[in-house]
Amino acid sequence: MSPSKGIYEFRPLVFHPVRPRGNLKDGTPLPMPRSGHRIVCYGLSFYSFGGYNPKITINEYLDDTWQRTNPLFQELWQFNTVSSTWTRIEGRGGMPEELASHSAVQLGPNMLVFGGTAMPFGDSSSDSLYMCHLPTGEWQKVLTNGKMPEAMYGQAVCLSEDKLYVVGGTTGFQYSIDVHCLDLNQRVWENLSPRVMSSNSIPEERYRHEIVEHKGALYVFGGGRSDAACDLICLPTFLLSEQVWISTQTRPDLQKGTFPQPRRCHVASKVNNYVYIHGGYNGSEAFADLWRLNLTTFEWQKLPCKSPVPLYFHSAAVTEEGCMYMFGGVKNLEENKRTSRVTKVWLCVGKLRDICWEALCHYTPNLPSLPPSALLQMGIPQYIVDSLHHQTPAYG
Repeated sequence: MSPSKGIYEFRPLVFHPVRPRGNLKDGTPLPMPRSGHRIVCYGLSFYSFGGYNPKITINEYLDDTWQRTNPLFQELWQFNTVSSTWTRIEGRGGMPEELASHSAVQLGPNMLVFGGTAMPFGDSSSDSLYMCHLPTGEWQKVLTNGKMPEAMYGQAVCLSEDKLYVVGGTTGFQYSIDVHCLDLNQRVWENLSPRVMSSNSIPEERYRHEIVEHKGALYVFGGGRSDAACDLICLPTFLLSEQVWISTQTRPDLQKGTFPQPRRCHVASKVNNYVYIHGGYNGSEAFADLWRLNLTTFEWQKLPCKSPVPLYFHSAAVTEEGCMYMFGGVKNLEENKRTSRVTKVWLCVGKLRDICWEALCHYTPNLPSLPPSALLQMGIPQYIVDSLHHQTPAYG
């Protein structure tokens, strides 16, 4: 063991930069910096689709697809969290063309992608739903009917059982707070217009907010417009059975007596009875903080950690084991500079098997690159060895 390595220590609620190793098998390059993309977790990987970067010149990225779609990325990438390797996925079938500020959720082995915009922003937005089978990289457009949402970008979506809920978004000129529901079995959209309509009950229209479903209600977190950001003190709440909007008053952090600042373009992840909010932007300041809302008491807690840099227009997803991964985003306000950084933070105490693998890789970073036979002979569990090998067909 190298003395400079230090002693491994598992520490939840601490941001850890993840150093990608590329793809050690075929030399696939790392993804370029981007914003406006989305990631989902499936198994021991997360997958990133789409994104935007106007700062990359044609000569900086000699890629056939990029030459056609720039400054948008029509790309699907897989990040193996066990080996810390990136692989660009071939993506068979018809990928969406609207590649910025779309929404994505994981449904079993599939990623559902809805909405988004092409260039110029707002001139070519989407009201289509696409499904990508992550183990094979196969894409298909999902045919739906009913009262579907208007073509927009920056919508917020969430899954609850066999329903996909969509709230808000923008055409680039107008904003929305409409609520739509897609029955994934029947593939029929329904417009859940409030049964009680009054100027006091309808929340402010917005985009780049986040929503979660909890016990029959949709809770809206932040968002805003090009010139404003919405607060997180009173959460717009849509009661699904009654189809009415109400406002849920939250409580401040008990120790600090404060609430999260208003923001849009942040990330939100629901884990059990908690919602975790990271980053975002209020029009003049970007954030690196991490907050947790208790969905039983509705108390906020500012967690004692920050990401290495403030981020907005980034994306995050949580593994089944409770580790949140973040990728990309805008990291510099003045220069409008984007990042390809991967960061992780354990939101809970991980399983012993995951902690042990982290410790082994801490002391022997080349361990994931060893042949499977060597790993098995060393006593590495079969599931770890299997997960080190990408199953989705690589690009090119």
